[in-house]
Amino acid sequence: MTRAGPWALLLLYLLPSAEGRAPLAPPQNVTLLSRNFGVYLTWLPGPGNPQNVTYRVAYQSFLAAPERWRKVGKCTRTKELMCSLMCLEKQDLFNKFKGRVRAVSPNAKSPWVESKYLEYLFEVEPAPPVLAVTQTEEVLKVNATYQLPPCMPLSDLKYEVDFWKEGTGNKM
Repeated sequence: MTRAGPWALLLLYLLPSAEGRAPLAPPQNVTLLSRNFGVYLTWLPGPGNPQNVTYRVAYQSFLAAPERWRKVGKCTRTKELMCSLMCLEKQDLFNKFKGRVRAVSPNAKSPWVESKYLEYLFEVEPAPPVLAVTQTEEVLKVNATYQLPPCMPLSDLKYEVDFWKEGTGNKM
C-alpha cells in the first residue's frame, strides 16, 4: 500500500458523514427592537432549513469587554423566533449592546448573524400607561401607572394628559 493508502481509507470513512451535514442557512432579518420598556432580538428562519432547527442567542455590550459575547441561557436551543434581552446577567442598559443568533440542528450549525447596536436609554419604546379614571360630580381623576422590567431602577416618568369634551376639538 502506498503512503496515501491509510489517509485515503480515513477520507472514505468520513465522507458519508460529511455528506449528511448540509450547512444550515443563517437566520435572516436579525433585529433588536424595543417594545413596552423591553428589548427583543427577533429573526426569521433561514430558507430551506429542516424542521428540527433550534436557535442560540448571545449578546455583547459595547464598552464592557466588547470582544466578549455572553450566552442568553433562556434562548439556548429555542424554537422561538424572538428572545428577550432584558434583565440578563452582567447586562448594562446604560451601554449600547447588540445581539446575535445562529441556527443549530443535531448535525450542523449556521454562521452567527448579528443585529445592529441599540442604545436602551435613547431607543427604548415606553409602554403605554395603564389609566384608571374616576369621576365624582365635577372632578375627573386620572391615575397613570406603568410597569418597568424587574431589573430596571425606578424612574420618575411623567405623562402628559390631554382631555376634551366629546364632540369638540378644543383641548383643555
